[in-house]
Amino acid sequence: MSLSLKKIDSALDSKITKKKKIPVFIAGIGAVGGTLLSQIHELNHPKYDLEIQGACNSSFTQWNPDFHELLNDHRIDEGDLTNWEKIPEKIIDKNPGNLIFIDATGSEVVARQYENLLSHGVHIATPSKRANSFEQSYFEKLSFLNNTDRAYYRYETAVGAGLPVISTINNLLDSGDEVTEIAGVVSGTMTYIFTQLQNGLPFSQIVREAREKGYSEPDPRDDLSGEDVARKFLILARTCGYTFERDQLRVDTLVPEKLIELSTQDFLNKLPEYDGHWKNRNTKALVNNKKLRYVGRFTPEGISVGIDQVNGDSPLGGLSGTDNLIQIYTKRYSESPITIQGPGAGKAVTAAGLLGDIIKIAEKI
Repeated sequence: MSLSLKKIDSALDSKITKKKKIPVFIAGIGAVGGTLLSQIHELNHPKYDLEIQGACNSSFTQWNPDFHELLNDHRIDEGDLTNWEKIPEKIIDKNPGNLIFIDATGSEVVARQYENLLSHGVHIATPSKRANSFEQSYFEKLSFLNNTDRAYYRYETAVGAGLPVISTINNLLDSGDEVTEIAGVVSGTMTYIFTQLQNGLPFSQIVREAREKGYSEPDPRDDLSGEDVARKFLILARTCGYTFERDQLRVDTLVPEKLIELSTQDFLNKLPEYDGHWKNRNTKALVNNKKLRYVGRFTPEGISVGIDQVNGDSPLGGLSGTDNLIQIYTKRYSESPITIQGPGAGKAVTAAGLLGDIIKIAEKI
């Protein structure tokens, strides 16, 4: 081999082995956050090496934690007490300019830290819907900070888990198109519930199974209330450039009024009393070759979320498992919409989408 070729090979080897270190802080190491840790461990990215500078749960915070202990336990049993008045300050102090804050908590308190973190150059990737469904003015502040190029804010997994819904909308808008309507099913939990109901299982049993499999929130009422879908459609509308407040949405709930104030366990214990109602409602739909689906629809005139009876042989009627199906109509795609379909719930696909957002931020910094 010639000397020049050896030099080239040496330079390439050096370039390959020298990865850029990306510090991250993970808030919440439960279902999604814990799975993300496993995926980071398995990741062998040619350019980036993700380093956990800190992690926390609702009780404790650890700085420079032992990665393998976090990976094996998916919990934190000791360390500093979690204090959201102090954590952002320490993250900002430790930020070398490329730190990525990962919020896998779903906490309102944590979501309220985004403005401060972004304004100090801390990047954020999150599947949480909280921040973007607060008041419109807060969403606009985060969008402004994201557009300053000082810090990047990605929330692809807030709608559709690992599906490219937000990125598709942003690509359309960047090309000068205008979104005129979005419709479909954006809750994998609801798809699972109604498809299992079609299979003859009792409603209360399905809800318990959805909770055990991690398809629903720890308190299934967060899904059954329609609030999860409402937040997602609010985020979609705002991402498209429209102004909406939460109280402008029409939302149908599946939670019986008598069960709203109960503890989670008491709610689950009382839910079998309503199995007959859901069996009858499902049977009536099937007799007419219809299927129950929890559907959302956004147009510039408004947002509605609730149960629809859809044709059994329609794309929505054909959904199974935890699938989402989102149809995006624009000025250019007015007759035949862009359709995005795939799993919309589950810790593995959500964590994978979150990891994708982290890498996309890494590519920009």
